[in-house]
Amino acid sequence: MANFISRTISKIRGRDLLDLTGATPAEMAYLSRMAGTKERDFIETRVGVPLHKFADYSSYLEAGSKHVWATYRSCKLISSVLISAKYKMTLGDDDEGEKVTAAGSFIAKPNPFDSWQELIEMWVFHMELTGNVYWLKDEIDLLGRPKHIYPLLPQYVRVVPDAKNKVAHYLYNVGGREIKFGPEEIIHFRATHPNSLHLGMGAIEPSESLYSGFINRNGLEEKFMENGAQVSGIMVRDSEHDIDPAQWAAMKKKFNLEYSGTRNAGKVAFLNGKWAYHKLGMTMAEMQTMEKEKWSVEQIFINHGVPLSVAGIEGAANYSTAKQDEINFRRYKVVPMIDTLVGKLNADGFFRGLNGEQLKLVYELSGLIDVEQIVTEYGPLVDMGAMTRNELREMCGLGVVENIMLDQFMTPANIVPIEMAGFADPEAALEEQEKAIKRRRRRELSMRADE
Repeated sequence: MANFISRTISKIRGRDLLDLTGATPAEMAYLSRMAGTKERDFIETRVGVPLHKFADYSSYLEAGSKHVWATYRSCKLISSVLISAKYKMTLGDDDEGEKVTAAGSFIAKPNPFDSWQELIEMWVFHMELTGNVYWLKDEIDLLGRPKHIYPLLPQYVRVVPDAKNKVAHYLYNVGGREIKFGPEEIIHFRATHPNSLHLGMGAIEPSESLYSGFINRNGLEEKFMENGAQVSGIMVRDSEHDIDPAQWAAMKKKFNLEYSGTRNAGKVAFLNGKWAYHKLGMTMAEMQTMEKEKWSVEQIFINHGVPLSVAGIEGAANYSTAKQDEINFRRYKVVPMIDTLVGKLNADGFFRGLNGEQLKLVYELSGLIDVEQIVTEYGPLVDMGAMTRNELREMCGLGVVENIMLDQFMTPANIVPIEMAGFADPEAALEEQEKAIKRRRRRELSMRADE
């Protein structure tokens, strides 16, 4: 790759033709990162399509909304599970707190324009693509309770650090205006970023090369088909003399008419004079294959923590594998995200009851436990009297039932020693057992005497 780069740059600087034959997507991505240089401009001009490059949060959000369908699909799958969870408010650890009307209004309608489900779905997209979510608490009362919650677009938010309080304030640039918000007005959800104490990191940032390669291949393929499924090239005249402009325009028109477009695909051009055709792009086989496309899609889903069977693209998965993938997806991908959401909201402390009492947001998410597997493994312990039925219910995610019979260690009454099998009277069975022991001992003594 290093030889390709040095050879390419030397050709460009020497005003020679650039031949991209043999260039891999990684090499193209490397060249595309030379922003502001003549080399990058030259490549984009000759290939005929801008080479994609991530630059800010806007480019991350566009990847999930315009360029990478697998990323959009991943966010939709994750958000659908978060939305399906049951959210409720409690007063401390008392479930009776869910009857408090103050919190119910927040979950039912966070603001006049967005529902709780819409707010959660946007939360997932912002968290997954950029690692940062900003919610504005509007019209805060004396108890710290906001009247409404509004989502802010992360690409327009700037965090101003503070040496003492970590965050001095937030600046929101929208519609040509810069609005300043205090830290108490913003709920900032962020995924951990190893190099920043103020910003989070989404799923795209550490895997930019994967997404850039996917976007650039699709862009080149689209341009390839637009150009009549022919490789882009340039006509070079073997002469130092300038050609007549009228003659040059007529020749260009004739060439495009006879050899460009889908209906002329595959034709071989025969030209008079000392002309040479130089290929500037890659062939379809060099640019992209079905295996590369499939590999990229799979890697993108995996990067977002979505199993292929859950995404619906893994046809070889059987029922057992798909079921376990679903459980793992909820347990290791969705639950940590819900914990981040709920934990941050509860830590903010703005959930208050009518009398100012502290409320708590909790959730219930089904599909996290393989009940069939638990019953298979622990059912025998219940039958043997080593576990109560209420303990088994808790392991299956079910509530404890206030019943003294379910808290006792129980075992089936028909289990008896093998020597007692077939006797209705236990005492008679014990007598027969003693007689059998005595008979065995007499036989042993008789055998020893004979010896």
